[in-house]
Amino acid sequence: MQGLGALTLGVCLSALAAAPAVAAEDLSGETVQIVYNTGPGGAVGLSAQLIAANLGRFLPGEPEVIAVPMPGGALLRGIRYVHASEPDGLTLGWLAWGGATRVIDPPELQVPFHEMGILGGLATQWVTHVRTETAGGTVATPEDFMALGTIRAGGIAPNVSTDIRTAASLDILGLENDYVGGHTGGADVLAAMRRGEIDLRSGTVANYLTTIVPEMVETGETLPLYYWGQPVEGGEAENPALEGIPTFHAFATRQTGSAPSGPAYDLIRYLTRNADGLAWLFATPPGASDAVQDMYAEAFAQMMADPDFTAEMAQVLGAEPAVVLRDEAQAIVEEVRAVSPEIVETMQGYIERYSR
Repeated sequence: MQGLGALTLGVCLSALAAAPAVAAEDLSGETVQIVYNTGPGGAVGLSAQLIAANLGRFLPGEPEVIAVPMPGGALLRGIRYVHASEPDGLTLGWLAWGGATRVIDPPELQVPFHEMGILGGLATQWVTHVRTETAGGTVATPEDFMALGTIRAGGIAPNVSTDIRTAASLDILGLENDYVGGHTGGADVLAAMRRGEIDLRSGTVANYLTTIVPEMVETGETLPLYYWGQPVEGGEAENPALEGIPTFHAFATRQTGSAPSGPAYDLIRYLTRNADGLAWLFATPPGASDAVQDMYAEAFAQMMADPDFTAEMAQVLGAEPAVVLRDEAQAIVEEVRAVSPEIVETMQGYIERYSR
């Protein structure tokens, strides 16, 4: 792909020098920096570089756009940098925001995302699958899985949205969760599964379709169980790309005899809507003018509608990007801001339970 050459951190940081404010209608000769809060490589970094390589052609004046990695601080360093930047139209954030679970952080670690100029983002979805040979026996069907009673679920940390939902899902299904955390990322969890150290994990749809299906489903090493579908009236929305795999709502209803409900399922719906529904956030610093925000939101929408760009993004992500435009992204940020005390209490309970 053109324009995705690696940037050295020194060059990137030198580009962060203060610059004068720009007129929203003309960015000729300017350099716009997109700060992302992970290191180079990985889906966040590669997508940030791809956006930087393409966004300029949708902006007035076709400015140079560069991607700047800023990892550290449990993803907070890059977020805080963008939040504190000048609202001059020359600094943007492409952020793995984690807002749905950050609401339980101590006050000093929380970020007022609603103050930023929310421009859009991308959504994701997670598929849960189980080894066919587990510590408790062979799993050839969902019924075999339900008969295990106890399952070793692998994850990263008790406060990660996917791990919280796994715990809540297993509670609803009536299975005991022998949680194994401490992995460094999704690839590490997958490696542990393939070594037989854990029996159950969740991966993104892209990971499932491009890696799990050919390497583990088709070889009989794993069985897909369910995915968390976006909440809709009376259940969860189905994903055509996952035909043959039920949503969690459908799976739980079939296996337990009743539709899931109660605090654990309320939490699952909250996290699915707000963590998956806006996995990556595109934003300006607080105080950016309406004209600047409108310009970037429109450019983002145009870029995400461009078939050449989305084809390149699909190569990076392993699947077509699930685009979230400005209005939807703003709605999710506000929903997180207004999260109920009951959801927070339930989430804290799971984190405390699996942190022991």
